[in-house]
Amino acid sequence: MTPTASDDDLELHRRRTGSGRPHAEFTRTADHDAPATDDRFDVPLRGVDIDPETRCAHWDAPVDVVALRFGCCESYAPCFACHLAVADHEPDPWPRDRFDEPAVLCGVCGETLTARAYLDGDDACPHCGAAFNPGCRAHRDRYFER
Repeated sequence: MTPTASDDDLELHRRRTGSGRPHAEFTRTADHDAPATDDRFDVPLRGVDIDPETRCAHWDAPVDVVALRFGCCESYAPCFACHLAVADHEPDPWPRDRFDEPAVLCGVCGETLTARAYLDGDDACPHCGAAFNPGCRAHRDRYFER
């Protein structure tokens, strides 16, 4: 299975960020040399071409500054496609019964948010005020159990 961004995902990304397309296809890579974690961050974070504020090869608009924790492996990734690219297993969303635990990393200030705080928030970091991509709500079910 090769997940790809849907037309709706791409249109929402264009409207929210002004960017035409994600910068890489949503495919699993054969890169087994990907680091176990990115040591610039205080949480176990993996992905493809991650910048200092957690933007990645797939999404790099100014507001693409979160990394999300996956229930399958407890690691964070900037996006679903990053998890697909670097993990040796399928992603599982963060479980509902753990919504009060840290599950979202702000790439700007490095603070973690609970899933509940992120989902109930106003698309900005409550610690530093950095804007988060509101288009990510369209993919909520990839990251958080309903």
